[in-house]
Amino acid sequence: MAWRQTITQAFAAVGAAFVAVRVTRALSNRFAPGALLKRAERELDKRDRALREEPPDSVALRHRAHYLSEIGDLAGAVELSEQRLAGRVRALGEDHPQVLTTRHNLANLRGRAGDVAGAAAEFEQLALDMERVHGPDYVYTTEAQRAAARWREKAEGDARNTEDDNGTTST
Repeated sequence: MAWRQTITQAFAAVGAAFVAVRVTRALSNRFAPGALLKRAERELDKRDRALREEPPDSVALRHRAHYLSEIGDLAGAVELSEQRLAGRVRALGEDHPQVLTTRHNLANLRGRAGDVAGAAAEFEQLALDMERVHGPDYVYTTEAQRAAARWREKAEGDARNTEDDNGTTST
């Protein structure tokens, strides 16, 4: 599993480098329209601000949470992920794409830890926020909606099984 994460991070780094190269080329092109230059400068400013404002321990928290989840301490991983989310919200704001991704990962981790109803509720709220920020056709909006349905179905199935175990009949 660790090699998949390493490959994913490498692709993300390469993608960020390509964006930086494109922006740098646009800024250095003296024939580029002024609007393009201003847009590129705003994008660089936004990215720089996000990197400066990101809590310094954010990456360390992510790695520790991943390690804890890999060794089976899901409750500890949830706790560290909640700390990471709180820091990212403070630094980047509720609607930042990285914050939304962190919320997605936390909701999934919460469900794996056994809080399926909590995971379903978090995914339902995340789907609404994703739709508001990115629109209904955005791929991660759809993914959050599917995850919400999947966790809600699992929560309802667990509730029915609990009722059956208590001697009541479910319809």
